[in-house]
Amino acid sequence: MNRLHYQIHEETMYIVPVNNGGYIESRVGETYGGGIDCRLNPNKLIERNCRNHSQNYAARKDLTKTLTGITSKLPVIVDLFGAYIYFCTHSDRVAENNWFNIRHVQSYWNDGGMTRVQFSNNEERIIDISYASFNNQYLNALKLHYKFNQQKEKYQKKEMNMHFQYPTLGRGEVAQINETIYHSYINYINGLQIKDEV
Repeated sequence: MNRLHYQIHEETMYIVPVNNGGYIESRVGETYGGGIDCRLNPNKLIERNCRNHSQNYAARKDLTKTLTGITSKLPVIVDLFGAYIYFCTHSDRVAENNWFNIRHVQSYWNDGGMTRVQFSNNEERIIDISYASFNNQYLNALKLHYKFNQQKEKYQKKEMNMHFQYPTLGRGEVAQINETIYHSYINYINGLQIKDEV
């Protein structure tokens, strides 16, 4: 089936270019089933999915630059929550670009000057890019994943501190609380053993 559009979801592993009579279209790989053809090229498909998640592609690229300092062949977070992080093999000015969901790249290795990629469902594809370049792009996506989650944790802690003000405990008080928790747990375990014996 050749679609005009495709909605990225958690089972989407990759978006690769396909030449269809001189037009660059996309082949989308999912963890289950065969590939899905889409009339948009891979870059346009990524752009459209960013818009579907309330952000434009340029804003997603700016976020990557801000978080990581990476300036070319930028990986992007397609959604707002960091669930779909994709990295590319070429500049987004090139229509024949490949995009990979970092969560589904299981392993990759050199294959005659190109890169063979194994995905989470054990499917393998040979990509026309050197191992060194692919590895660099993969590591850039990992960096984005780490930096985004680091910022998310900082924000969540700040929000928690605004809503809940915990009293400051001294060392003795903390030790006393830990001891109380420990004894409660021991009593609970002993109670279970007594029930089993009866």
